[in-house]
Amino acid sequence: MLKSASIALLAATALVLPAAAQALPLAGPALVQRINNAEFRGYTRTNRGFENQIWHFLPDGRIRAVGDSRTLRWGREDHLEWQDIGSWRIEGDRLCVGFQGVNQNLTGCYAIDASYGKNIRLVGPYLWEGTLEPYE
Repeated sequence: MLKSASIALLAATALVLPAAAQALPLAGPALVQRINNAEFRGYTRTNRGFENQIWHFLPDGRIRAVGDSRTLRWGREDHLEWQDIGSWRIEGDRLCVGFQGVNQNLTGCYAIDASYGKNIRLVGPYLWEGTLEPYE
């Protein structure tokens, strides 16, 4: 009897854990509240290589970005750093960003999947993994 109960408990736990670990989309007022005056720190792979970016979403709809990338070309590593500005807005259940300079290739709308804690995923023109937290 005890063995049967333990097996049933383990089976139930196995069914619940994958569902709990999945990310949930942020939408509507919760999305606006999390983005306004927040800072996203994330990474992805683009045509510039492996990129790290920090995006600060200002309350007036402006966005400031600081980025860097690393690529291995012809046996040596190139390291680029840049800054950019643009705008952000919420369109339905998606975050839309538009950059004016070097980040123009990242312009577009992204769905935001919230995971545990401050971890999020941006899904759009690029797939970003990172964190979102209030800007201090």
